[in-house]
Amino acid sequence: MTSLVLPPYGLGCWQFGSKGEEDYWGLTFTQSLANELVTEAIANGITFFDTAEDYAAGGSEIQLGEALKTLTEEQRSKAIVGSKILPNHCGDVRTYCEKTLERLGLTSIDLYMVHWPITTSGMAHFASAHTNASGGRDYSAVSEVGAVPSTELAFRTLAELQNEGKIKHIAVSNFGVAQLKEALATGVKIASNELSYNLIFRAIEFDIIPFCKEQGIQVLAYSPLMQGILTGRWSSISDMPLYRTRTRHFDSKTNPKSRHGEGGHEELLLATLDKISKISESSGFSMVDLALTWPLHTEGVTCVIAGATKSSHVQASARAATLKVPEAVIKELTEATEELKQAMGKNADLWQGGTNGRVY
Repeated sequence: MTSLVLPPYGLGCWQFGSKGEEDYWGLTFTQSLANELVTEAIANGITFFDTAEDYAAGGSEIQLGEALKTLTEEQRSKAIVGSKILPNHCGDVRTYCEKTLERLGLTSIDLYMVHWPITTSGMAHFASAHTNASGGRDYSAVSEVGAVPSTELAFRTLAELQNEGKIKHIAVSNFGVAQLKEALATGVKIASNELSYNLIFRAIEFDIIPFCKEQGIQVLAYSPLMQGILTGRWSSISDMPLYRTRTRHFDSKTNPKSRHGEGGHEELLLATLDKISKISESSGFSMVDLALTWPLHTEGVTCVIAGATKSSHVQASARAATLKVPEAVIKELTEATEELKQAMGKNADLWQGGTNGRVY
């Protein structure tokens, strides 16, 4: 285990810098909103901020950096910042790390992650220059890639940057067991592995969490609310926004933004959501409370990263940190979602499947 210490809940900043209604999150994300949410988070003990160079093409890092400048010195001292480098940029880690530091206004970053495995499939999604109507990246598009950077060289450079003090902890995101082994073979100490994990997507339980526990690698869980699906906001699939139904839960033939090429599990998903809703009603906890709390009951998961577009979302994470959900309720939730877990299988990639899966 590394010396990395994170709070139980972090603020996901994927939505920072969003360009408009047609962008992924369906809004224009202003600097004033970023300032408000960062301040609200710090005040509520949510001190980890998770961003990436890919989010809004660097706009997320810029807005987060500006928001951090509005904090008092005492507040800023509590902030822990994590960002990610695209696999496509891992042939020149130093240059892109320094660009991230510049956008964030930092001289050292607490947690620097390789965003997806350094492979052809891991890079193809980020190689496309296609944009949506608001000017943000079109998440359905992929393109051919050139040479794949050397994993060994990338992690060796990360180690050099760590020795220089520009990185405090080296980490990864969306890495499977084989990819973790390859990274560890370079001799670096990996602090954490950030992965999608929630009540309706439990693929990392099969192999990845056990391996991370064995290696002392912390697991950070993103998308605890499955991008709103676990809030109970939508009663039918037809009500869900287009970008929310591009995951492997849904038949790829019905969504032009989907790229996984698989059939979905819509009926089982709806039945599972209904079970969760009933557990919510009987236990007295909201679906949001249960969804945010449940991942931390899995050994090895140390931090849950939830996004926010309003103060009430930040407050929900703060509330979850104080909740005492009975173990009987946690067990009931686990049992209620087991069938969907088995149906979705071991592929820990929400958005790509079959031979194009990026996590292995």
